[in-house]
Amino acid sequence: MSQYLPHYQCIEQLIQQGTDFVSVIVVDIKGSAPQVAGAKMLVTADCSNAPFDGTIGGGKLELFALKRAKEMLSGKTQANTDNITLNLQKDIAMTCGGVVQLFFESTRHANWNIAVFGAGHIAQALIPILLTLNCKLQCFDSRQEWLEKLPISPALKKIQLDDLSQAVEQLPKDSYVISVTHGHSEDIKICEKLLEDRTPPYLGIIGSKSKAVSIKKQLKALGIEAQQIEQIHCPAGLALGDNIPVEIAISIAAQLIQLRTE
Repeated sequence: MSQYLPHYQCIEQLIQQGTDFVSVIVVDIKGSAPQVAGAKMLVTADCSNAPFDGTIGGGKLELFALKRAKEMLSGKTQANTDNITLNLQKDIAMTCGGVVQLFFESTRHANWNIAVFGAGHIAQALIPILLTLNCKLQCFDSRQEWLEKLPISPALKKIQLDDLSQAVEQLPKDSYVISVTHGHSEDIKICEKLLEDRTPPYLGIIGSKSKAVSIKKQLKALGIEAQQIEQIHCPAGLALGDNIPVEIAISIAAQLIQLRTE
């Protein structure tokens, strides 16, 4: 349960925590009902017999709405909204003889994980673009001053590490990975550790075609499988625009979206 915060603050709290939730609103009533039109409640996945916040009247009506909301959160239904009209007596065996219309709206947080290694000029252009998408971002750099230049957002974690390859183990297995570091040797260490651990859905490295040849040759010498090496996107991004940070950033974001939707 919420700590008796105003309803809008409870919503804000859940969003900041990255917690998925469903908002349930009594849209309309006819006849006798346990609550008035406009009554609302919030439901999270760990709610059992009571909502996270608010109430639409308790009893069988609320239990019905809790069950429906949790089905939406579990993925049993793909819809983000639902509009249900219930005859309280006939549909859920309540003694009230009224009809209630309920509106359900789910807020689900991103499950698209993106990791950016390096917080330099390209990352400074890329991350604000990615923050407009429904994704969870992590950015790693050894330079705290560059990390601090990035936007503040609940969707972005900024992590300072002297050895960026140490971050690989903590990445979700389904992370799309972009390396825009300021050093060729850093890219190699990140790629080696990453490809020894998994085959990511996307691995992009900033650089020229000659850099791509060099990186792939070094990874092959380190024992990385040829099939994994061939899946590396270097230069990262679609072949469009000029060689300036903002246009490179746009081309990388476009490539990520293209591959995600294939």
